[in-house]
Amino acid sequence: MTTNYGANMGLRGLLLKGIAVIVVGVTGTVFVLHENSSAHADILIDRPPADVWTVVSNTIAYPDWNPFITRVDGDFREGETIRIVLGVGPDSMVFKPTVLVVSPGKDLCWRGSVWIRGVFDGTHCIHLTAVTGGTRFEQTESFSGLLVGRLTTDVIEETRRNFQAMNIAVKQRVETKTP
Repeated sequence: MTTNYGANMGLRGLLLKGIAVIVVGVTGTVFVLHENSSAHADILIDRPPADVWTVVSNTIAYPDWNPFITRVDGDFREGETIRIVLGVGPDSMVFKPTVLVVSPGKDLCWRGSVWIRGVFDGTHCIHLTAVTGGTRFEQTESFSGLLVGRLTTDVIEETRRNFQAMNIAVKQRVETKTP
């Protein structure tokens, strides 16, 4: 039996070159489409920041009123890893972010990742600002990572809509509670 060693090596070389071209093409596409992004929503609440903070920091009650973050396991303490459930049923998503900032009556921030860090990361912040007659309640999320960009525009828009729904729910919850 005779083998054509040179022909086999040539095919292997072509295959390796083809794989290299595909890897370079995919990597280039990711970099061209990559663009850090953010979502933002705010609302005015007719109560002082302390009353708003009481609702936001009471994670046990989230299932009773929050249409976006339907469950939080763990405490809002800097450095802690918490478990957050978005939505309900089979479409729910679970994240395990790390709490970055806890400033009662003012700020709460956490950072989490989808899959592994650097692929699709989000830093979520809630800011409470005292204004005449109440509180400006603001949620922001800054997205970063290889998969963030034009391919995730729909995800970011959906996040903004969910922020708005949660903001309305916070407002209703705080304003209907006895001060």
